[in-house]
Amino acid sequence: MSKYSDEFKIKVVNAYLSNEGGTEFLAKKYNVSRGCIRQWSAQYKATGKITQPTRNFSEEFKLKVLNYQQEHRLSDSQTSLIFGITNIGTICAWRKKYITGGTEALFKKQGRQSKIPKKSLIPNKPREEWTKDEELAYLRMENEFLKKYLALVQRDDKKKQQHRKDRKLSKLSEN
Repeated sequence: MSKYSDEFKIKVVNAYLSNEGGTEFLAKKYNVSRGCIRQWSAQYKATGKITQPTRNFSEEFKLKVLNYQQEHRLSDSQTSLIFGITNIGTICAWRKKYITGGTEALFKKQGRQSKIPKKSLIPNKPREEWTKDEELAYLRMENEFLKKYLALVQRDDKKKQQHRKDRKLSKLSEN
């Protein structure tokens, strides 16, 4: 979801296009950046509408955008208008990734990797049908889980004991 509604953006763009004021005046009036007003206005002039931000772009699309920009020697803002990319910085980020790491870096998904293993260690069938290897893997996992759980419980107990000792010492020092 974008920060500003489409109605608000169109209201600001109409104010700008009807010469109610320049970007600096309207930015103060509507509490938005001058760059947003310029971008929304250019987008509205080019397409006749305000486009919603797109979160996911295919690898082929990213390459197409970068190649088109290079062939036609366009700026990031001009390229973003042509392809309907609402955030100009997106193209700059793609270019940096492409320059530093090639197509592999451009295609690499962002975000942290999941700590949960992709393949479950627990077979998806009744326990009677498990093979010895599956049962062994399950028992090892269960054993590790219990060890970690006991370690956490012991750590919490030590903290509680230390807290009690600290309270007793503070009461003794007060008397």
